[in-house]
Amino acid sequence: MGRIAVEGISVGVTPACGMLEGLVIERDGKRIAPLHRAPWVGRPEEVPEDAAPHLAVLEGDFFCAPFAKTDEEGVPAHGWPANGTWREAGVGTGPDGAVTARFVLEEKVRGAVVTKEITLRPGHPLVYQRHVLAGGEGAVPLAHHAMIHVPGGARISFSAKDFGATPAMPQETDPVRGRSIVGSGQRFASLADVGLADGGRADVRRFPWAEGQEDFLTLFDPRDARIGWSAAVAAKDGFVFFAVKDAQVLTQTSLWMSNGGRFYAPWSSRHLAVLGIEESTAHFGDGRLVSAGENALSREGYRTAVPLGGEVAVRYALGAIPAPEGWSEIADVAVGDGGLTLVDVGGGRETVGFDAGFFQD
Repeated sequence: MGRIAVEGISVGVTPACGMLEGLVIERDGKRIAPLHRAPWVGRPEEVPEDAAPHLAVLEGDFFCAPFAKTDEEGVPAHGWPANGTWREAGVGTGPDGAVTARFVLEEKVRGAVVTKEITLRPGHPLVYQRHVLAGGEGAVPLAHHAMIHVPGGARISFSAKDFGATPAMPQETDPVRGRSIVGSGQRFASLADVGLADGGRADVRRFPWAEGQEDFLTLFDPRDARIGWSAAVAAKDGFVFFAVKDAQVLTQTSLWMSNGGRFYAPWSSRHLAVLGIEESTAHFGDGRLVSAGENALSREGYRTAVPLGGEVAVRYALGAIPAPEGWSEIADVAVGDGGLTLVDVGGGRETVGFDAGFFQD
């Protein structure tokens, strides 16, 4: 389909894999494009034939169900929403000028019909996304897979988290194929002090913080959290990225740190300064069977999969603004009737338009 556009913002959605494509935001006389596009997109000959379809078009943000590893016959990594075909089901315009494009996934997720709604509102520097899974059976891990490209570096911050943890196995286990640095199977209280595989410690609040790395970790929201947020100040690259979510459905934030740590095709050590800020509900990337079953996290009361059978609505919005002079780290993202307010640690504040009813049924 073509691009969706309103005053100040435009974006595309790829029919294959449902990727947000080419997000551009114009604000205060500046034009920013904060989301990542893999260097091999448009060059299918560089992607191995046995790769999951989403890898060839890796860009922006996409919806995963199930998230990460596949452990079901015929289901590709990150599930059919990230690899299947999205059929356009209409574009509508609201009385306030908002434009909503709707899509239906041709494939099903454990019997569930999946619909996608992408809404842009004039003057709002955000992409509002709503995915609905209707019907189906069992439970499934979910995630939004947003990616930013920050060659100049970014300082990241989040709404309150109970703790952080890493999966039992690193992203890369064979030194001939790749390199992971973060220690596996750990819990930590803060991104300021994370254990490394070599026994050292690191402050990972600024990315990238190492060369030649491919790492993954997850931050867990308080179980009573309602709205969660993530933010990255990329001052040298000229933008502040932010995202807000329904934290009762997307109960975690997973960070994929990709900075030249995969040596094999199509990555070929050239996938640099890419940070995935992935709002999720899963048992790390361990697949549906582990996530939907009893595990160490679920025994503590942390949800690692979302039950199907009725209607599950997943609400998530991402956006960006040009980086204000002197901003270094977001201290708070407040959603209210008057809009969404970004607060810098230095005291700076900027309020942008926000749909106050977005998180309501």
